Amino acid sequence: MTSYEDSIKNHRAQRDEKTAANPLHWLNLAGLFWLEKGGNSFGSAEGSNICLPAFPNSHCGSLHLENGIVTLHPVEGIKITVNGKAPKDGPLHTDREKDPDLISIGSLTMKIIIRGGEPLVRIWDRESSALKDFNGFHYYPPKPEYRVVAKYVRYDPPKPIKVTEVIGTEIESALLGQAQFTLNGVEYTLEAEKSGDELLFNFTDGTNKDTTYGGGRKFYLPIPKGDEIVLDFNLTENWPCAYTPFATCPIPLQENRLPIKIEAGELKYHD
Repeated sequence: MTSYEDSIKNHRAQRDEKTAANPLHWLNLAGLFWLEKGGNSFGSAEGSNICLPAFPNSHCGSLHLENGIVTLHPVEGIKITVNGKAPKDGPLHTDREKDPDLISIGSLTMKIIIRGGEPLVRIWDRESSALKDFNGFHYYPPKPEYRVVAKYVRYDPPKPIKVTEVIGTEIESALLGQAQFTLNGVEYTLEAEKSGDELLFNFTDGTNKDTTYGGGRKFYLPIPKGDEIVLDFNLTENWPCAYTPFATCPIPLQENRLPIKIEAGELKYHD
């Protein structure tokens, strides 16, 4: 085995270790609920707006939505913490802010997320069997031929786009450039989307029909300073929607639907 293949296997092993140690991983997701204007009760009782059996009481409290602001209203006597401390009055910080609030009750953790300008509550269960039974992700063997040097064509200015998510919402984004590469003598392109300080390559290919997740895969790269970029398809990973129905993954652009099989990177998680 080459040092390159060793490095890919080490990268995958580290990812497995990090996942197994993360109580708020995608594998632990237990629910995703849109919030309605006014009170949104949560608890284990049927009829609650946010109902899960893992809530420790039939009625634990409510999340109140008014003018786009969400506040927490616990039932007296129910132990609930926000970021490990007793709840305080005031708006809950969402995932659109630097430090979103984490609401803990029993084995559950809740966070307010914003999608399409509207708030939802995402819930993890730290006692989920999905993570307890986790034995690692599944991959193709490392294949050096899927590490390719591409030409990077920068967009100046960046191209604004709207990306559709699987739940039907849209997000504003931008394309920073295009990677032009060759596999088996044929030329292809992938659009590079801005993701923080990195480039996101979100794509589908011919393997999605059988061996890889149908919604597509992704990898991130630093923004190159020059006109070359190395695309390593051995490092591709699934979107969270491959593991749970409670994720809100972006759908790959039409331009990034490759007409070939990329037999490298992560395989399906579920059969």
